[in-house]
Amino acid sequence: MFRMDGKTVIVTGGAGYLLYPACRGFAELGARVVVGDFNQERLDEAVRELGDDFSPDRILGVNFDAADEASCTALVEAAVERFGKIDVLVAGTTGSAGKEVGDIAADEFDRANRMNITSPFFLARSAAGHMPEQGGSIIFISSMYGLVAPNPSDYYPLGLTPNPVDYGAGKAGLCQLGRYLAAYWGSRNIRVNVVAPGAFPWKSGHGNNDQFIDVLGRKSMLGRIGRREEIGGAVVFLATDEASFITGQVLSVDGGVTSW
Repeated sequence: MFRMDGKTVIVTGGAGYLLYPACRGFAELGARVVVGDFNQERLDEAVRELGDDFSPDRILGVNFDAADEASCTALVEAAVERFGKIDVLVAGTTGSAGKEVGDIAADEFDRANRMNITSPFFLARSAAGHMPEQGGSIIFISSMYGLVAPNPSDYYPLGLTPNPVDYGAGKAGLCQLGRYLAAYWGSRNIRVNVVAPGAFPWKSGHGNNDQFIDVLGRKSMLGRIGRREEIGGAVVFLATDEASFITGQVLSVDGGVTSW
């Protein structure tokens, strides 16, 4: 059980904080892993580490811009050229202007959601065209804030800005995109699911605020924030054959925050 030998997996945003553990998980199960990321330095480091720990022949890094359709297509084509097919796509890039409701401009809102909704759609459509007859798996990364609204009282008293509106709206749309495509491609045995992480803040953002981390942790039924490996485990599971009867679902990995 739980082997992926011979399968090709694309992970966009795979060199980042949240999805790098998923890349490692796929490699540990024997998959060929294509890491797509816009940050070349971070991408190079991820590819080097994965190549050192596993086989460099099974690892490919591709620099790409999630907001650009041609770049998305080029990522998929690079994966096919190297490995001949695609079995799994994990679409994990995201965008936000980081502004409050009264400050965000229309073009900023649009650009954020090219990354949040449009890019995953184009990636999924392109990848599906290269999946084998027996099917494949597509996994979108949403957020608990695609399911519930951020509570301003968790943020403003600590001098923080609530999770941005363009991000939340895009992640909500991504949940519906996953359901729609699951129905659309079901006859081809292409499964489409969504993972909605809860509180997984990293140190470059709100994760620097210990009081905020405590607030988020107390919202969870488990009394803590998430560890990034816990997203990796959920993503890898949904990609395996052991999840072959799971499609059209939004899996919340949030310690129960959205179940209260």
